[in-house]
Amino acid sequence: MSENQAIINMPQGKTKPETMKAVVIREHGGLEALKLEQIAIPVPGPGEVLLKVEATALNHLDIFARQGLKGPGVPKITLPHISGVDIVGRVAYYGAPLPGQKVSIEEGHRVLINPAIGCNECRFCRRGEPSMCPDYQILGEHFWGGLAEYVVAPARNIIPVPDHIASETAAAIPAVYTTAWRGVMTVAQVKPSDIVLVVGASGGLGTAQVEIAAAAGATVIGTASTQEKRQKVLEKGAAAVFDSTGDWEKEVMKWTNGNGVRVVMDAVGAPTIRHSLRCLEMGGKLVLSGATAGDSPDLSIREIYQRHRQILGAPMGNWEDFLQVTNLIWSGKLKPSIHKVYPLEEIAEAQHELEERKHFGKIVMKVSE
Repeated sequence: MSENQAIINMPQGKTKPETMKAVVIREHGGLEALKLEQIAIPVPGPGEVLLKVEATALNHLDIFARQGLKGPGVPKITLPHISGVDIVGRVAYYGAPLPGQKVSIEEGHRVLINPAIGCNECRFCRRGEPSMCPDYQILGEHFWGGLAEYVVAPARNIIPVPDHIASETAAAIPAVYTTAWRGVMTVAQVKPSDIVLVVGASGGLGTAQVEIAAAAGATVIGTASTQEKRQKVLEKGAAAVFDSTGDWEKEVMKWTNGNGVRVVMDAVGAPTIRHSLRCLEMGGKLVLSGATAGDSPDLSIREIYQRHRQILGAPMGNWEDFLQVTNLIWSGKLKPSIHKVYPLEEIAEAQHELEERKHFGKIVMKVSE
């Protein structure tokens, strides 16, 4: 979305402001690059919807967008940019409908956005796998996101949020819980007989992975940096949690009587991946869902193939993953951990806390009431 888009009229009898408050990135850099500004409200095009944003959860993608991170798998951010992937808001109004499109959610209703956007036409999209689409894009990364009072999204990408679910809770779902479900259930196919190690178990994705694997009946162990975080991971369902600043590889092997674990979930990246591999049992699975601390690890190929180990990728899940995990949260069977809720004006403090890994679970920005 461009800041130069014109404002179109609301449906008859309705009015809205012409500008919105937004966290705008005009040049890449540190926290000083986050500018709170008043800019024009974007306009929904055909098949799109304008939402008044209530809450947006933070992710490392927001930090990467601000920094202008470059490398394999990292899209070039077009400036100016508004990040924010995990968005809950109320329907303001729809753009013109696409042929055959029906609107099932009325204006004023609260919704959650699935930020995964495919072309909706290729063979991957037709089988419900937008993240495999050659033109795969993420709201808040490729397009303007939810760190603003209004956001435009594809109308097909919204689902209603039940009244009993807080906006802050719903905002914690899309990126981490859909990715966690994809990795634990769809890719690793975790079973009750499995021991699952979650590396970085106290972050947004890690807490979701712990909770989902435990709910599947697996024995879950993890790593975390402080005693307080380790205790909270235990409360999420882990059987044991080791100090991520110590020799956790040795501790994991000791805890498993030298056998190793069936599955390792690792989204930390380069600093941990070799240790993660060595924690696997013969024929074990290493599932990668991120590289928040580095993308180019030092690996031994022999340590992989000689022990029949598998390395599997699990990025953000498909529509089935998204709906499975949201339904479990709506029913109370999964409960996202919210570290802290910040007002939009404190975006720099919130991102600093995320960068320093001081949080447990998700950091959420309260954008509007």
